[in-house]
Amino acid sequence: MLTSGVFGYLADYLLWWLLLISLFVHTWCFFRFFPRKKYRGPRLVLGNALIFMCMLGVVAIAAESYLRFVYIDTDSFGMSLPARRWFAVYTKLNSQGCRDIEWTIEKPEQTRRIAFVGDSFTYGWGIERVEERFTELLAARFVAEWAGPVQVMNVAKPGWGTSGQRPAIQDLIVSYGVDEVVLCYVPNDIERLLPISRDFNPIHPPEPTFFDPDSSCLLDYLYRTLWIPRVATVSGYHDWLAEGFAREDIWRQHQGQLGDVIGYCRDREVTFRVVLLPFIRTSGTKFEPQTLHSHLQRFFEANGVDVLDLLPTIKDLDPAGLMVNGHDAHPNEWAHQLYAEAIWKAFYASPEG
Repeated sequence: MLTSGVFGYLADYLLWWLLLISLFVHTWCFFRFFPRKKYRGPRLVLGNALIFMCMLGVVAIAAESYLRFVYIDTDSFGMSLPARRWFAVYTKLNSQGCRDIEWTIEKPEQTRRIAFVGDSFTYGWGIERVEERFTELLAARFVAEWAGPVQVMNVAKPGWGTSGQRPAIQDLIVSYGVDEVVLCYVPNDIERLLPISRDFNPIHPPEPTFFDPDSSCLLDYLYRTLWIPRVATVSGYHDWLAEGFAREDIWRQHQGQLGDVIGYCRDREVTFRVVLLPFIRTSGTKFEPQTLHSHLQRFFEANGVDVLDLLPTIKDLDPAGLMVNGHDAHPNEWAHQLYAEAIWKAFYASPEG
């Protein structure tokens, strides 16, 4: 087998072509050599079946070719070949593993540094041009409307939760001298504290066992489109989060994580703010976005933190118009524009910020 990459196993792709050619050859041989008069009825049935299979094979190889070499788009988990190809084409990471410019250790003189820390929602998952992320939109507003220079840093990694963000925030303050940290909180930032098992792991959807996903983009696409949304760990993901927040022991641990971040920034006189980023589409019956966001907002406000809840910004809008695509519920460019406008009005509309 040829080594798998963003185009999968090319040897397997050639094998699909070989099977299709073989099917056409056998169909030709059937009509050429199968007795016409002796087995008229069976010949008609088998012949029609072979023709149908040939037509289906042409459609399948066309779909396989398109998904393997042309189609580029993300999915919610980023595990398919088109998604891996999207990341290879559209993302460029700095030395810190973030999708941003290379930051200088020394802060430019008279410059205010604001670090937006988050996960894939802040990273711009599915956003091809970083200029259309809310952090870059805010940076442009600072240039246009603030007198003093402001440097906006996008410090985000897919899958990051509070446990991974704590040391990064400390490093931003110590090494890069940031003046303000904005935690872009998504309700799944708690997930590393939630129970998982070998048979129930909502963080990583199950991989197919009956075929190698890299061997056929078509089979992989059908698997992730038709089967994965029905898997219990996927369809029950948001209920799993809701159950985690409802557990006092887990919520207490999470409060401790967030309290450490708040205290660290406060002790070093670094402005700390929070933006609550909502899920655009949810599943299950236990996850109530408004209730959870209100719960989180009360916690941050009780700790003296300026917090902006973005749920009211999108709650009356059609989720389909805010998502990257039908298979990926990350916020698209329009959602990022709405977020940038709301954040600007809440925190930075006046030069004092």
